[in-house]
Amino acid sequence: MVPFFFGAQDALYGAYHPPAPDSRAPETALLICQGIGYEYMRSYRACWQIAQAAAARNAHVLRFDYRGTGDSHGRQHDASWQEWIANTGTAIAWLRETTALSHIRILGVRVGALIAAAASARDSERRRLVFWDPVVDGQAYLRAIADMHESQTRNMNRYRPRRHHHAERGADEYLGFHWPDAVVDGLARANLMDYAAERVDDWQLALSQGERVRPLEQSVTERNGQVLEMAENMDWFDIRAQYRRVALARSTDAMLDRVLG
Repeated sequence: MVPFFFGAQDALYGAYHPPAPDSRAPETALLICQGIGYEYMRSYRACWQIAQAAAARNAHVLRFDYRGTGDSHGRQHDASWQEWIANTGTAIAWLRETTALSHIRILGVRVGALIAAAASARDSERRRLVFWDPVVDGQAYLRAIADMHESQTRNMNRYRPRRHHHAERGADEYLGFHWPDAVVDGLARANLMDYAAERVDDWQLALSQGERVRPLEQSVTERNGQVLEMAENMDWFDIRAQYRRVALARSTDAMLDRVLG
């Protein structure tokens, strides 16, 4: 893995996984659009494992952090939904220029699926997009994590003096991450199905145990895509699993068959 900074003023942090020198598989390029907030932290190791496994299959793989997140420049309160989409376009361009491969495959994880779809819609190139447990409706997602934050904060407030109680709802905090209006408003308006009718991308879907997104599943199959039912259970909206790291011990190879095949 090669860590580096790229983009305008080198503001974006990236981790490049070059292809294994002894691989005989077809050369490909893969961009991983990770989730945000606590889901970024939960799935970080799994994304690294996917990148390493893809590189072993002769793929050029780029993981990166959106501006204001992870190791990229900027702070959370400076983040912007539209800028995250633009950051993804910059990452696509970096992979294309570095590898000289025109067809960039994208794996979008949770909110990263929404960002990947929005970034792909900004040009006419047909791409393979694999959505792993995608967030389809941004507004519903924000309500769900606000509910989780409220439950967690109420429980923590039980052990604090009243004057030190934290706001349970209505603030800009979502499970320890403070997202500004420029993120929340953009995410609230985002819906993955908005891209279903107008785009001809190759969509594939990977769903962990218990995850169901019926309209998207139908759209994927109508495009002759496949729905991979993963062996693992992620429990994204279970507050008890908030700090549990995600691992893909049994589904990595099957997912890469969808991404790189």
